[in-house]
Amino acid sequence: MDTTTSKELKARYEKLLYDLEYVVHELPAGVLFGADGASSKQCAELMADLNEFEKLCIELERPQAEFIEACRWHFDHYPHFLGRRRHFANYAQYITGRGGPIDVPRARR
Repeated sequence: MDTTTSKELKARYEKLLYDLEYVVHELPAGVLFGADGASSKQCAELMADLNEFEKLCIELERPQAEFIEACRWHFDHYPHFLGRRRHFANYAQYITGRGGPIDVPRARR
């Protein structure tokens, strides 16, 4: 990997990490997209970003398995919650009822 490519990959890694940390920082209230709660379609976009981030972690040898798996759980389950929210007092109740992570562990820097 040349220096330019390495810098670009590291910059993309940092940008995705910052963005992913932001969208989960309000848990267990919900997953954010911008200033609002994420929609099902936006969760799919976040999952695509997470998959890209996971590939960068491998390429850059920066393991973030716990962070990635917790994000993946929420990006996969939040749309399900949105479609059934009338059955739950809040997202925290949904999470605990399904044995999910109540929050996302901080990524290692």
